[in-house]
Amino acid sequence: MALENIVNEKQMDELKLLLKIDLLKNSIFYFRVFELGPEYDIYFDIEQGAGFAVQKNEPLVVFTGNWQELDMPYDLLPQDGFFTHGSPISALDKLSQGFHIEDSWPCWRYVSVGDYGPGSWDDIGRLEEEDAAFIANYWDLIDEPEDILKEKIKKYDSACIREGNEPVSWVGVHFETEGITELGFAHTLEEHRRKGYSGMVTKAMVNRASNKGKRVMVHIIKDNDASIGLSESLGFKRIGEVTWAQVGKRL
Repeated sequence: MALENIVNEKQMDELKLLLKIDLLKNSIFYFRVFELGPEYDIYFDIEQGAGFAVQKNEPLVVFTGNWQELDMPYDLLPQDGFFTHGSPISALDKLSQGFHIEDSWPCWRYVSVGDYGPGSWDDIGRLEEEDAAFIANYWDLIDEPEDILKEKIKKYDSACIREGNEPVSWVGVHFETEGITELGFAHTLEEHRRKGYSGMVTKAMVNRASNKGKRVMVHIIKDNDASIGLSESLGFKRIGEVTWAQVGKRL
C-alpha cells in the first residue's frame, strides 16, 4: 500500500487509533498534528505504520514510523526546505537522498519506568511566568525563547529549586498528550551543580506525572553526556532515537 492522503473523519479516527498503539514512539507526531493546533496535510501508509504531515502555513514537516520499506515522496515536501521535529532515523536517511540536510540534532529517547515514592522532591515548587525572561538565557535551541517559555510555564507543570527568589535548577514540560509528559528546557546554574538538584527536580516531575497516570519522556542530544548520565542514574530507559533537523533545498 502506498502513502494515502488522510482527509476524511473516518481516516483520521483510524490513524489516531493506530498511533495510540505505540504512543511512546508516535507522541511527537500525534501531539503536533492532532493536538497543537496548526493544520497539516497528512500522508500515511496504515499498513506500514509510517507517514508524515506537512504544516499548511509553515515549512515544517513531522514524520513517524519506520521508513525503511517506503519510498520518500519528495515532490510532496516543501521544495525550498523545512524543519522537522523528532524525525525517525529511517525517514532522515531517505530525506538525505533528496534534500540537503543543513543541520541536525540527533537525540536519544528515554522514558521513566516508575515513580520515586514520597520524598523531599515532592515539596519542590514550580516556575512562575515571570521566570521566563531569566531562564530564557539558558535555553538556546530556538531564537527569542522567552514568549514560548512563558506560554509553557503557564500551560504546564514545572519544578524549580530557588535560592532566595532566583531559580537555580529547573525543568519544565514541552508538551503532554495521552499518558505521556515530555520534559524539556532543564538547567542547573553552573555554581549550583553537583548538589543533586537536577535529580530532585526530575523526580518531582516524574512523581507528579505518575499521579496523573502519565509516564515521563525526555529527548537528549547524543553528545550531552551529563544529561544522559543523570537520566540513566534515575532509572530512565533508552527506547530509541530521533533527530531534529533543518532540511535545505531539494537536490
